[in-house]
This record gives sequence, C-alpha cells and structure tokens, in this order.
Amino acid sequence: MKSTRPVAVITGAARGIGKGCALELARGGFNLLINDRPDADSVEKLHATQQECLAEGVEVICFPADVGDLSLHEEMLDAAQNQWGRLDCLLNNAGISVKKRGDLLDLEPDSFDQNIAINTRAPFSSSLLRHSVSAYWHSRNRKQNCRTARLFLSVPSTPSCWR
Repeated sequence: MKSTRPVAVITGAARGIGKGCALELARGGFNLLINDRPDADSVEKLHATQQECLAEGVEVICFPADVGDLSLHEEMLDAAQNQWGRLDCLLNNAGISVKKRGDLLDLEPDSFDQNIAINTRAPFSSSLLRHSVSAYWHSRNRKQNCRTARLFLSVPSTPSCWR
C-alpha cells in the first residue's frame, strides 16, 4: 500500500534519543518502523514507544532485531517498503558502549567487535546504503512536484573508553 505520509525507519528507538526522535516524527505525521534489540526489556520498551507514537494517529511497525546482524538490514527496510511503498528517513540511532569500561588496553576483543558492529559497520552497511540510495534515485526519476527532502542520518554514539 502506498502511503501519503512520509515514512521513517529508526534504529535504537526503545529509549533515549531514538525514542524522542520517534515521538517527534510521529507528531510530524510520519509512519514509522522502529527497531531496537530483541531482548525482553528492549522489546517491552519498544512496544511502549509504539503505543505512544500510535496515539499521534500514525502507523507504527515494531521490528526487534540486532542491527549488528547485517543480514537483517534488508529485511527491516523491506518491511517498511512493503507496508508503505516508500522510505523518506533512515535514522541510524542504535549504539552501544563497551561491555566493561576501563583501560583501552584491557578491552576484550568480543566487546570491541560488538561495538564496531553496531556503532560503525551497521550504519554504513551496504544493504542499508544500497536500499536507501536506490529509493532516493527512484523517487528523483519520477515526474512529480516533490517539495520534501530525504534524510539519511546517523547519530554518532561511540563512547569513550576512559575511566
């Protein structure tokens, strides 16, 4: 179904900045696909964000998934495209800290890998960029009076490792 409303996909939307962005975009009339980690606490908070956004009169899909798993990116973006036929805003907000703060030289390799996967590789993954750029160029090639701009945004969230 083609949506007349703009559509946004927001990662890390269960709490904090991501939740705030979801609420503001909902107030602005955006249909939303919101994402956060698939653990029970995050899913519960994601559904709470969904309910608050639904109260603004927009449609909202919850998509619990680990954005560090690049194989799920295309599925997530396709869910928005299949539901509404468009993607106007991709807000890469998901971010984590290292598992144990302390001296950088004591950083565990798996903690480093997870941090890089979510904070660096996920926002720049080829499936996210390919899908977003493809949607952007497809819309530009159509003959229409378009007064909206597409937004592809990443919120830097790599924390310091200092004590």
